[in-house]
Amino acid sequence: MNSLIALPVHNRRWLKRLSIMLAAVIAISVFVFAPSNAQAPAAPKAYVGIFKDNVVAVIDTGTNKVLSTIPVPTGPHGLVITADGHWVYVSSDGDTKVSVIDTSTDTVTDTIEVGKAPHGLALTPDGKQVLVAVSGEDKVAVIDTSTNKVTAQLSAPKPHNIAITPDGKLAYVAAQKDGATGLVILNLTDGTQAGVVPLDTAPRALNFSPDGKQLYFTVLNVDAVQVLDAATNKVTTQIPVGASPHHPLFTADGEYALVVSQKTNELNIIDPKTNKIDAKITVGTLPHWIALSADGKMAYVTNENSNDVSVVDLAQDKVVATIPVGQAPRKIVIQPAVAMAEMTPEATTAQ
Repeated sequence: MNSLIALPVHNRRWLKRLSIMLAAVIAISVFVFAPSNAQAPAAPKAYVGIFKDNVVAVIDTGTNKVLSTIPVPTGPHGLVITADGHWVYVSSDGDTKVSVIDTSTDTVTDTIEVGKAPHGLALTPDGKQVLVAVSGEDKVAVIDTSTNKVTAQLSAPKPHNIAITPDGKLAYVAAQKDGATGLVILNLTDGTQAGVVPLDTAPRALNFSPDGKQLYFTVLNVDAVQVLDAATNKVTTQIPVGASPHHPLFTADGEYALVVSQKTNELNIIDPKTNKIDAKITVGTLPHWIALSADGKMAYVTNENSNDVSVVDLAQDKVVATIPVGQAPRKIVIQPAVAMAEMTPEATTAQ
């Protein structure tokens, strides 16, 4: 009988920590016995929208230092990064534009007019489209990433953030308009509205589990994560967390879900199998967004009121670094590991 099958979550997390420690020992051994002239690969970069400074800060995740800042229009709000790590799209809610950053030079190479007050962004799984929640015009703009042109505009009342199903067929849009709060479901194949999940209060941030079976989302003034069954579009349970939960995010393997609590300044780690909290880690003040490192071992949490990013070791459940970044950091993305495998150190440096 395999005793691992029935292990409680804390034991499973302990085994995961042990495996990570063993991996670290192996990595150190490889480094020690590597040829002296071997050149270490560049670390993935993180990109953070600094809301009050109107810039995107670039962080070297190898050193956890800010490398540079990139000016963008007023109020950088949503960020997404392409799977190859080459392009970052940034919306500015005090403007009408989405900026396109080339990560090989860390400069803005294109701007796309989308409409008044663009908020959250979402990238389709195939990377062919970026969806923009254009809050000021009650629509979702669809950008073709091959041309950086808007190819469609879909109706949604005061959209805020967007989650796309893993199969790329549907987009769930957090609609915040008074009298029409809910999740608007858009069919991305034909651009029609596939349904609405009415809500009593405004939805905030949302994300699908990797298998697409569950949607975790948060709502205004409710201190619990909402769990929606994607097959029925019904909320099946609520997970109590610290006050004012905001961004939920699943690990790539679906083993854990993370969510920040803004009033208690915590990162909650949830076991999706039981919908119970496994750990709470204190981070900075008013945590806003989460991104996972390329290897999935670290969570980078933006803290809007302490003007920094907390780096959380998910094996140790503790903050191992704090990075000052500027006034009011909000969204954050990190280059995927695949991007770094294909790029030389020189390719990540501005020419």
